[in-house]
Amino acid sequence: MSRDLCLIIASIFAPIRGGSATVYESLARLGGANKTAVLASWRHYGTGEPIAGWREHDAVCGYPVTRTELLRPVVMPPPANRLVSAWRVVAIDLPLKVRVAWQAIGLARRYPVGVVCIGELVSGAWLGEFLRRWFGLKLVFYVHGEEITTRYASGSFGSRRAYSLRRADAVVAVSRFTAKALEQEMGVAPDRIVLIPNGVDLTRFSPGADDGVLRARFSLGSGPIVLCVGRLVARKGFDQTVRAWSVVQAAVPEARLLIVGEGEMAVELERLAVEGGVRDRVCLAGPLSDADLLRAYRAASVFVMPNRTMPDGDTEGFGLVFLEANACGRAVIGGQAGGAVEAVVDGETGLLVDGYDSAAVATAIIRVLTDAELRQRLEAGGLAYALRNDSAARAKTFRTMCQQLCGTLPA
Repeated sequence: MSRDLCLIIASIFAPIRGGSATVYESLARLGGANKTAVLASWRHYGTGEPIAGWREHDAVCGYPVTRTELLRPVVMPPPANRLVSAWRVVAIDLPLKVRVAWQAIGLARRYPVGVVCIGELVSGAWLGEFLRRWFGLKLVFYVHGEEITTRYASGSFGSRRAYSLRRADAVVAVSRFTAKALEQEMGVAPDRIVLIPNGVDLTRFSPGADDGVLRARFSLGSGPIVLCVGRLVARKGFDQTVRAWSVVQAAVPEARLLIVGEGEMAVELERLAVEGGVRDRVCLAGPLSDADLLRAYRAASVFVMPNRTMPDGDTEGFGLVFLEANACGRAVIGGQAGGAVEAVVDGETGLLVDGYDSAAVATAIIRVLTDAELRQRLEAGGLAYALRNDSAARAKTFRTMCQQLCGTLPA
């Protein structure tokens, strides 16, 4: 039996929703029968809470998933002093690493693992290096962008990023933006970088009629819906969309803004809507089920995520949600930052704007909502673009890379 199975290790994994979780789930599901195994957690490191639906997901996903409580410590406030920091290392970090390493060793012995793919560079590099050194596994890091552009505080998980990346057998970049940052900022040799742009699951996302379910549930009326989907964090630019909404409302009174997702900025978005006098025209829906997310894309007239690069370097590595919206036949509006400039083809699949300029965001939204010819052209271009970027093809490329690293397929 050839030892070329890939072990994917990721804290952010299905049924968690989000770009990276979707990518790793697609690699596992579409990477070929008996060619992928997964080590994930059953608690979310951000909240410490159990991940909703993980047992149900693992029972029917079709590939082996092993769950451990946590792959990294739960996020805590910065330590008050060095004594507290040392106590955390001894009492929390080291015991957790021992448990995780033991489970990873067990999987490497149970399956014909030849490659380990680490889904979180800043917290998982140590485990990849351990398995590479002591078990001879090929080491791959899957990099989305923000984990290498964000400037971490001294002593944080990110302090050894460049060292770890340069020692890997391959580093997957999800965009040319990310590949360039790997080479120029982290010093990764170009021949170690493998460009695999994010793909969209065309079996899940497709054009269809608005069935009215979400309109009724959230009292969205019968007018155009502007949709935002993603984690409610600053780099996504949803705050600028809310700031823009009074201007949009003046031009298109029947329009409604639907924001799908959860995160640290939920309270801030609510406050901005109230201050802008548009709270009754802005719906913060929270997270939606897979079926309802598809409904949301199909109900929308345009998708908006005016992402931006934050002062600490945090930025969008690609923006898979743009492709999801395109696959449902929707025009998109994105920010002129990070890898979004590759996910959105300006003037062909959508429009790109300055994510720091709420007036520019408002102008773009109004333009798409009021110019039917433009909207239809962007919708057609976006759908064609999505059809050329199928996640099944991306999984095949990843699988080929793993085989080449293991020597079971010529390079």
